[in-house]
Amino acid sequence: MSFTQISDLASIIGMRARQTQIKSALDTASQELVSGEKSNLVQAAGGDLNRLFHIENRLGALTSDIDTLRLAAGKTNLMQISLERVADGLTDFGPSLLSTVNSGDIRSMEIVGTSARDKLEAAVSALNARYGNQSLFAGTAVDQPALAPASDILSDISAIVSGAANASAAIAAIDSYFFDPAGGFETSIYRGSTQDIGAAHISDGSQIDYGIRADSIPVRQSLRALAMAAVAADPATFSGTPDQVALLKEAAESAINAGNSVLRARETLGFAEENIQNAKAHTLAQQTAFNLERNGLRSVDPYEAASKLQELQTQLQTMYAMTARLSGLSLTNYLR
Repeated sequence: MSFTQISDLASIIGMRARQTQIKSALDTASQELVSGEKSNLVQAAGGDLNRLFHIENRLGALTSDIDTLRLAAGKTNLMQISLERVADGLTDFGPSLLSTVNSGDIRSMEIVGTSARDKLEAAVSALNARYGNQSLFAGTAVDQPALAPASDILSDISAIVSGAANASAAIAAIDSYFFDPAGGFETSIYRGSTQDIGAAHISDGSQIDYGIRADSIPVRQSLRALAMAAVAADPATFSGTPDQVALLKEAAESAINAGNSVLRARETLGFAEENIQNAKAHTLAQQTAFNLERNGLRSVDPYEAASKLQELQTQLQTMYAMTARLSGLSLTNYLR
């Protein structure tokens, strides 16, 4: 074998090796163009993968934070709507009932007072609101209603009033029912937990509290006023007596005060809502920043990737042509 033959063979082998390299680079370029991401992350991160790992970890935490804040925002929004229903049932009712009490018209008092039954049922329904499968006003006992039916409250208060000697005794017994730790409200009406619903915890260590339970004082005051008015308006209860008027007056004044208390509770919840929205906006901004940083490290420029792919294809075609020419060279062909 001549040196020329050995040289030609070496050239062909070298070109085939180069073809293999170009094919590999072409596959990588094609993958990067399709996926939009660089294949060599170590090189993309400047040899420091910790930086990329940190970005990915922060993005995971921020995504979890956003989910937490969106859930909290949904819950607080529905809680506001529920408390608004309770407040609406008191805002007009209290002054209207007080006006009829001051007029001295027993029939008008009973008519206005009777509407308290529907308002009580609406309030209990609102306070038993659920977000998805979670009860909102039952504290950590999210799997059950916060309150027993309104009919249970009315039945209990009717029994208290019927057994009372006068309005003063009835009011004292009703107060004990709603506010005494051993009273009927805590032992049979409120069915939630004494622990507030979990706060919205953020990965930076901060948290936003937004729990309001149906055993809170504003809620108890509201239910007390409506139940007292509904029972006192019943003609069978101290009918037409000063005791009936006294009960209805107490219910009217309590409804006004309770309405103000619920409004204050809504204001407190409103601050929590604002904090949740601000935290969500801040978290979304962080997520955008980290996404941009990650894309800067991992993403390929589509134009550059397409140009590189085309360049490699041209190189491969050239190598194929050169290899074909070399493999066809011989002394006989040359002498022709």
